[in-house]
Amino acid sequence: MHIAYVDDTKQKGLRVGMGELVALAAVIFPEDQVKPFADAFYACYDEFEVPHDVELKWSYAQNKNWFRETNSTDKQTPLREAVLQAACEHDAQAIVVAWDLAGGVATAGRERPEDAVITFMFERISMQLENGGHRGLIVFDKPGGDHKTEADWLTGRRDMVTLGTKYVKPNAVVTQVLTAPSHLHPHLQLADLVAGSFTGAIAGNKYGMELVPLVRPMLCANSWGIVPQTGVKLYPDDMNNLHYWVYGADTIKRGSSRVGLPKTGWRYYEDAGMPV
Repeated sequence: MHIAYVDDTKQKGLRVGMGELVALAAVIFPEDQVKPFADAFYACYDEFEVPHDVELKWSYAQNKNWFRETNSTDKQTPLREAVLQAACEHDAQAIVVAWDLAGGVATAGRERPEDAVITFMFERISMQLENGGHRGLIVFDKPGGDHKTEADWLTGRRDMVTLGTKYVKPNAVVTQVLTAPSHLHPHLQLADLVAGSFTGAIAGNKYGMELVPLVRPMLCANSWGIVPQTGVKLYPDDMNNLHYWVYGADTIKRGSSRVGLPKTGWRYYEDAGMPV
């Protein structure tokens, strides 16, 4: 059994022609590494003398940042780096899905971008599990709002898990999507960190780019060892050159073909689109 922990993020795109990014990240653990990673997570906290009840987040509300309140901001980056390293050491796999609202809203069809990225993520988690001969379950960070809002959100995921999608049959995920409060689960805090940092890197945030080398080893790849479309899904397709600029991928698989990156005709062919 494997468990996939998922969290979301929205970030402003800093690259030329990029709008707001709506994104999800999943971190997938084999069940025998769930408890060991939690222990390693809090060992990182002890190393940097951070209380265990301080939630690790990529972006804090202005009045809820322990690191700032205690003049401990110098601990934030080393702690993040230590947690990502611990995740690698405990066999975590990662998937990131990002949707650029500037280019993708017009082609969203009947599914809102916030729902479409969930579908993309479910498909990739399912394929990753099934291709490895595994079964698993998916835990999302508890959505905001009251109980009815959460119940409606979960109901909206029901057919996806029960019936599958256009591309994925409901074989690998063994139960309906679950939710949990992130402050009680180090794995969801890790998902927040991966979502925030890697989406930040896609957006052009230098602090996100600094953590890419620690996230990169966790990214899922297909049987050819290719990460784009499997471990990182960017939408719309003309964003795909960012696979090259953000984490160095030089090949993307499209259908039965392999395409070299960067590719002409897509955004960010000549450069990464960062303003001078």
